[in-house]
Amino acid sequence: MHRYGRIVLLGLVFSLSACQSFYPKAPALAAPQWQAQQYQRQDQVEVQWKQQSFSFLLYQQQQGNNLSMLGLSLTGQVLFKLQFDGKKVKVEQRIEQMRLLPFDFVVRDILFATYPKFAEAGQPNVEVKQQGDTQQIEIAKQHVLTIQKQAHSIQLDNLHVPYTIVFSPMDDALQVGN
Repeated sequence: MHRYGRIVLLGLVFSLSACQSFYPKAPALAAPQWQAQQYQRQDQVEVQWKQQSFSFLLYQQQQGNNLSMLGLSLTGQVLFKLQFDGKKVKVEQRIEQMRLLPFDFVVRDILFATYPKFAEAGQPNVEVKQQGDTQQIEIAKQHVLTIQKQAHSIQLDNLHVPYTIVFSPMDDALQVGN
């Protein structure tokens, strides 16, 4: 009976972990001073996590209050599509391998690294320490992100997960229809 109980418990844990609504909310994601504007950015993104790395294309476009993010594989497959309205992330599409990815945290980190003045958008408990080309983002007095901006790339290090993302801007050749 003890073995059966452990199997049931493991099944319950895996079932609950599949529900993204049980993830904690990403602190400093909601931006009280989020403004409607026209914004567009395209990057080739390289992510390094543990011993793995992968690359994809990231397209960001804001019209009004809504920022769209589209992640494409290097062969053009849609990896994810989401919307951010200044308060919350709405995932519209994602591949199966990304179903457990906490997009709130990923979007927050992308915005701190690439979105103009996101760190100044009025999020509570956020402090930015600037040293030359490097920013340290503290959230609730904890050093969470280090962002280093260089001439042709931006490197983001999340110290909590930990992972590294390098954003390399691309020209505006990619056009996405809505």
